[in-house]
Formats: sequence, C-alpha cells, structure tokens
Amino acid sequence: MGSKSMTIKQKEKAILQGLIFGALAMVPIIISSIYSNSLMVLADIFQSGSELLAVIFSYFAIRKVSKGADMVYNYGYGKLEGFSSLLMALVIGISLIIVLFNAYRGLMNPEPLFGIGVLIAIGVNSITASVSFWQWLNYRKIDKESPSPIITGQLNLYRSKYISDVGVALTLALGLLLRKYAFAYYIDPLGALILSGFLIRSIYTLFSQSMDNLMDRTLEESLQLGILRVLGQHFKDYRNIHDIRSRRSGQNIFVDLYLEFDPDKAMGEVQKAITQINADILGFIKNCQVNIVPCTGKPRIS
Repeated sequence: MGSKSMTIKQKEKAILQGLIFGALAMVPIIISSIYSNSLMVLADIFQSGSELLAVIFSYFAIRKVSKGADMVYNYGYGKLEGFSSLLMALVIGISLIIVLFNAYRGLMNPEPLFGIGVLIAIGVNSITASVSFWQWLNYRKIDKESPSPIITGQLNLYRSKYISDVGVALTLALGLLLRKYAFAYYIDPLGALILSGFLIRSIYTLFSQSMDNLMDRTLEESLQLGILRVLGQHFKDYRNIHDIRSRRSGQNIFVDLYLEFDPDKAMGEVQKAITQINADILGFIKNCQVNIVPCTGKPRIS
C-alpha cells in the first residue's frame, strides 16, 4: 500500500514540476514572439500554451486518480487517465495544425530573421530543451516502475517537446547566422515541417494507447500466455476453464477467471488452490487484481 501510494505521489510531483516550469517559461516565449518575425517562434507560443494546458489537465487528473476508487466509480478513475492522454493527443494535434499553417506561410513568403526576440527564443528553447530532456528521462523511469496512460502521455509529450525545443533553437540559430543568403529564408519554415513529423508520431502513439484504455482492450499476448501458463501448472487443481476476462483501468489490471472445481472437494481445498493460483499470477503481473470465481458453466449476461 505504501509503495503504491509513493508511486502516485511521485507521479503527481513530477507533473507539478512540469506545470510550474511550463508556466514560467511562457513569459519569455511570449516576449520573444513580440520582438521577432520568426514564424517558428509564433508557432512555439501556441505549441507551448497547448502543452501547458495538457499538463494542467494531467495534474488534476492524477490528483483525482490518487484519491483512489470509491463506491460510485470503481474503475472510472483509470479511464480518467485515458481521457487525459486523449486530450494530450488533441492538444499536440492543434499544435501540429498551427505549425503546418505557419510553415506554409513561411514557404510562400520567405524573409530573413531579425529582432532581439530571435536571440531570446534561442536562449529560452535551449533551457527548456534541457528541462524537457530531464523530464523525459524522469517519466521514462516512472513508466518502467508503474506504467499508466497518463504517465505514457507525459513521456510522449516531453519527448516531443524536447525534440521541438532543440529543433526551434537550431533552426533559429542557423536562420540568424545565414540570414545574408537567400536560401536561409527557407530554414525557418522547413524546420517547422520537420518538427511536424515528430508531432504526428506522438499523436498516433497517444491516441492508440488512450483508445485501448478507454475501449477496455484485453491484455497483451505475453501476459495472456503467462496466465495460461499458470493455469497449466495448476491443471490438477480444477476441472475446467469456462472463461478468462482481462482489462486495464489506468495503471491497474483486472483478471477474472471462471474455473470449475471438483464438487467432491472440500471448500478448504478449493480455497487453497484459488489462493495459490492468485499468488502465482500476481508474481509476474504488477498492479493486478485477480478474481477467481468457482462455477459450473460459462457466465451468462441476463
């Protein structure tokens, strides 16, 4: 209980840190846009703002999840994580549209970069890239220890942000250094187009993972085979397997096994077998709740 609680607190702390830094970083980003003519800097405002909104939603979502399930919403808080990831995909999608639109404008009307705001933007994006890289590594560590849709969403968000920040800083630096040459006018919009490719990948990853969670997709094949392997090891303890059901709810996994036992066995023997099967499954699946239901046939929905 304590370990799980600490993990949730760790997630909440990581998201809060990103929220605070993201809010502070918006100030110089807006200033750099006012004092420069870069389309990438303008796109960076909308992208950073949309990412900040996604982090805000994620923070409130993880706080709600940390309170745990109650008698009204037993599984709903896990789905809240899926909705959060879906929102982040939508937010990155909005950023993508903005980036593509500005890239098109830049290609149609290329111009050299100028203004003190370009230098400010290079400095700000260099700092935010370092922070985003640290957050990316931090979320990757958390995701390995306790995976969940909301953490996977943050991991993808900061990976995209790191690539975006590095791309913006390098593009602006090149555009500024080579502004005397006509071909350099196209560096700004072309950099935006390259950036859009990484955003598309993040959108696809977040959308597919969140939909799997919201649609109650069954467990991946490796875990299903593990469950069958455990049941195979205990084949002498029960008579028949009538159904196996599994689902995810956020970071939690639920497995329902409908097993038929020998009616001549004492309830104490049946319970002993159930306890051992349960323990063996929990041994290789983290954050899992196993329900083993003794029955004489496949469960029916009335």
